[in-house]
Formats: sequence, C-alpha cells, structure tokens
Amino acid sequence: MGDPRPTVPDMPPSEQAHHLTATGNGPTATDEQARLTDEFGNPNPSGVYGAPTVEDGGDTA
Repeated sequence: MGDPRPTVPDMPPSEQAHHLTATGNGPTATDEQARLTDEFGNPNPSGVYGAPTVEDGGDTA
C-alpha cells in the first residue's frame, strides 16, 4: 500500500467540509438490494445488511 493520506488533528468541521468531494458512487449493480438480501437476509431497521442482532450477541445501537 502507499503512504497513508495526510491528516490534520483537530481540524475544524468547516475546514473538513472543504476536503469532502462527491464520488458519484451509487449502487454497483441494478439489483444490489436483492443481492444483499440473498447473501445476508433483510436489513435491520437502520438499513444495514448482515449486522449482528441481539440474538447473535451483537449490539442493537
């Protein structure tokens, strides 16, 4: 791997915003939700697929 990206400790949020860029990343497949559901089951209420559940010993937060 290359060098880690430079970071500035305690950068104020207003300056952080200037470094953000839109990636244009969206779903990588037109049927992405169906593929995720097939692989991991239905998403939790937060929309996360395959997240641990209380029954699995995971956190609900």
